[in-house]
Amino acid sequence: MPAVLMCPQPALQPAVAFVVNVQGGQPMAFAPNAVPIMAQPMQPMQPVQPVQPAQLVQPTPVQAPCKVNTEPPSPSTPSCFSRTTTASSLESSSTSSFGLSERSMTPVELFSPTPEGARCSIRGRVWQLCQQQNGCRRVQEAIDACSSDQDRHSLAFEMVGHVWEAARCPFGNYVLQKFITVLRPPDCQFIVDEISSRGKRAASQLARHRYGCRIMQRLLEHVRQEQASSMVEGLLGEALQLARHQYGNFVMQCVLSHGTLAQQRSLCLLLKPQACELAMDQNASAVLAKALRHVSPEDKVCLANGLLSKPGLLLAMSKIRHGHQTTLALFRILEGDMLESALNAMRENFALLSRFRYGRVVLRGIPALNVMCSDLPREEIPDADDS
Repeated sequence: MPAVLMCPQPALQPAVAFVVNVQGGQPMAFAPNAVPIMAQPMQPMQPVQPVQPAQLVQPTPVQAPCKVNTEPPSPSTPSCFSRTTTASSLESSSTSSFGLSERSMTPVELFSPTPEGARCSIRGRVWQLCQQQNGCRRVQEAIDACSSDQDRHSLAFEMVGHVWEAARCPFGNYVLQKFITVLRPPDCQFIVDEISSRGKRAASQLARHRYGCRIMQRLLEHVRQEQASSMVEGLLGEALQLARHQYGNFVMQCVLSHGTLAQQRSLCLLLKPQACELAMDQNASAVLAKALRHVSPEDKVCLANGLLSKPGLLLAMSKIRHGHQTTLALFRILEGDMLESALNAMRENFALLSRFRYGRVVLRGIPALNVMCSDLPREEIPDADDS
């Protein structure tokens, strides 16, 4: 550490201060009346008296650095990095060891919790947020906070040009579904138009997509039938392939639930020639079961005749998971001789069916066979969806 050396000067001249590097450096002269480093301000000069040879001024001793304890503190010993919560600290905002108050360390809300704040915070950024996991939730919350159709439509308008991407996006598809369910059917027309602009097969392509099939289902459920007519025509062109598809079969079920009578009949005519093969398919069997619940009575009889025309098919469907619902739906529409013939087949094969889990479900689901099923164990299988 440098030391300060004061040298005597003639009485008529002020003193000159020198700083010497203890490790061997050269002295450095300062201007007259300069205050030495780490020295107190100089007092007014007094007449110079003879002095002894200059003595080195010893520097002020520096305190030794604080020893850092590397051992982990015990539970009973408070640490300088730990914060003890007291009643006073809960009542007021305390300051941490790093100069940050507890208030400054609390998370900041991304947007105002008020409905108007939620809408304003995403305006102009709807599509950008739709592509993010947290962002798509913010957009949906903002949609719920809208108080008028005009506000909802203004947010939906930002999706123009991005419908095809959003329909296949793992996050954006949720926002698009939300818009379809809350907007008025005319306000959803831009969604239908953008899908149709991709070509005749655009609807069937989305129906096969993991996320796009959801958009097709929401459109068939909420827009007007005349708005969706062009898309349904594209779906009917590939009806058999879509009925067997793991995602497409859900879209075809929506066509049967929400399509026009003409569209339902067209689909039934396509399903009937291959009803026996479709009944044993794990995806297409659900489409057949839906058709037997929702189409016109004439179309139901048409499908029933096709299913009963193959010997042994009724028993085969009754024993498997993806076919037993079709069997139950079939027994709900059978009448007269057709019903009696089917019941006789079930009675003759009662022992065989009772050995299968889903066979027992079918036997208990037929009212005419309830007396015979009193000794069968109960199965924990939910009933079919009759919607």
